[in-house]
Amino acid sequence: MQITTTWPDKGTFNLTEDIYSETIRHLIEGFDSEDLAKQYWLKIPTVFIHLTADDNHNTFRTATDEVQTQLQFALDYPEFVIPIGEDYQLALAVFSDEGSGIYLLIHNDCPLCQELADV
Repeated sequence: MQITTTWPDKGTFNLTEDIYSETIRHLIEGFDSEDLAKQYWLKIPTVFIHLTADDNHNTFRTATDEVQTQLQFALDYPEFVIPIGEDYQLALAVFSDEGSGIYLLIHNDCPLCQELADV
C-alpha cells in the first residue's frame, strides 16, 4: 500500500507508464491544466492511495486508524469507479463540500477490490 497527500509523482508509485498516465488523466479532469490540479491539491486536503495485488485484509488491519477510515470510506462511498488499464480500478470518494477526497487506485487482484465491485 502506498499513500500520499501530495500530487502523486511518477517516481513515487510502482506503476507502468500507461497506468500512471491514465490515472493522472483522470486526476486532472475538471481542471484546465495539470498545474491547476496540483495547485488544488496544495489547498484542499486530497489523498491518493494505491493498493497492489499483494495488499490484503492484513494490510488493512495493520494500517493506522486514519488510513483504515480513509480506505473504508473510499470503498463504501465512491462517487465513481472506473477501469484503469486491464488490471486496475480508480475510485474517488469525496468527503467535504469543498471537494476534499480520496482517490483509490486498486489492483483487480487485491482482495479489497471485491468491495468496490459490490458498491
